[in-house]
Amino acid sequence: MKRWQSALLTVSVVLNIFLIGAIAGGVWRWAHHPAAGWRVLAAESLPPDQAKAFRRAIRQTVRDNIDVAREAREARGEAAKLFVQPRFNSTAVTAQLQRAQVADATLRGRIETTVVTFAATLPLEERQALAQALGNGPLRQKPAGPPR
Repeated sequence: MKRWQSALLTVSVVLNIFLIGAIAGGVWRWAHHPAAGWRVLAAESLPPDQAKAFRRAIRQTVRDNIDVAREAREARGEAAKLFVQPRFNSTAVTAQLQRAQVADATLRGRIETTVVTFAATLPLEERQALAQALGNGPLRQKPAGPPR
């Protein structure tokens, strides 16, 4: 087999592994999470005027942090590019993935802070309904069981 054919085969195998992983991850997420995200479920648990204010607050937080989301997306893109280089540099790939994780965690933290700030404005009954709805998102708890 010629050298370029081997390289092409290797790149093809790596890309197929990524594709299979992406499909499997999508199927797993679809099977294990409700169709509506936690933000939608949380908004639906509130009266219409509060639901509108909740969605507006979350949307504004995301808009204000679009650069953080972009940072995470770019870091994952860089990791994907580095993954298929002829000379694999695991340190560089790991660094890009860690950069993406930090950006993702930053955005998540800011959204959760917005939820807490919003909840502080609600009466107890609405806060209880919101807390129950948030059980599918930030307030999700793992079932008790033996440690892994």
